[in-house]
Amino acid sequence: MKSSCLVIGCAVLALTSLVSPARAQQQFPQQQFPQQQSQRTSLEMGTLYGVSAAYGAGMGIWISTEAGFEDPALFLIPPALLGVAAPVGVYFFDRPKLKRGVPAAVAAGALIGAGEGLGIWGYQVVSAKEADEWGFRGLARAEALGSTLGAAGGFALGYFQSPSPKSSLLLSSSVVWGTAVGAMFGYGATHSPQPYGISNDGAGLGGLIGFNVGLAAAAGLSTVYVPTYKSLAAMWLGGGIGFAASLPVYLLYARDGGPPAKRGLIFSGVATTLGIGAGALLTWGSTDSAAADEEPRFAQLYGFAPLALPNGAGIQVLGALR
Repeated sequence: MKSSCLVIGCAVLALTSLVSPARAQQQFPQQQFPQQQSQRTSLEMGTLYGVSAAYGAGMGIWISTEAGFEDPALFLIPPALLGVAAPVGVYFFDRPKLKRGVPAAVAAGALIGAGEGLGIWGYQVVSAKEADEWGFRGLARAEALGSTLGAAGGFALGYFQSPSPKSSLLLSSSVVWGTAVGAMFGYGATHSPQPYGISNDGAGLGGLIGFNVGLAAAAGLSTVYVPTYKSLAAMWLGGGIGFAASLPVYLLYARDGGPPAKRGLIFSGVATTLGIGAGALLTWGSTDSAAADEEPRFAQLYGFAPLALPNGAGIQVLGALR
């Protein structure tokens, strides 16, 4: 074992002696440390305007639901009013112009919070007895509460940390990937004799777990890595290719007396995850032509390299703490 041990994973975190960006520039001349933008971009604000309109309309639906409006004309008044009022509020919220990363963080937080609320409501509906289901009013409450808390959390993060808008996009993408993959695992892992309606419980729970696993993983990764738009696009494309490549597995379930075809979703989840990871690895170190990549707030990850050890070998991670 002494002569053949192989350290797998991060054997040593080779931080460049907790260096500053200037010292890291000397050791890694190919790595650029651009000046961070102090103000938000038009793309960030456009995204926030769109999300705010949806948020306002959603809050209006919640108000109409709680008020018990049954007349469609009355029911649609609060969503219409708040759907316009929310973007107007964002306009004044941006006077003076917001810091870089704040609009994207608020928009991502609202979307992620709404997704969390939807996931909790969805699992409750598929797993509870019909008499105990939350129904549409429960959905409105979950969306209103989740999106509001998410937007508040996004603002706090954006104001104090000024994360890259690309990091916010990574968080939003990761919860979608996590939900899809988790639902595949959850549905495919249910027992064979169960009818499809009961199997939805597994899909709902798996999707909710996957949502939060994806969120946590992306949040941790964002502290050391800022993706490029090319990398994000490649991860989406890779996930789609991975899922498509897994489809032939369902042909193997065509014979009678074998396992149910839904078991193939487990392989689809694995293939989709591998595709996302391959997209990230193949575009590692890429740059965007429109603008230089921003630095992460906590640390920056440069890459990986082999590491020689007395009785084996390992992998070292190269980066710098801020």
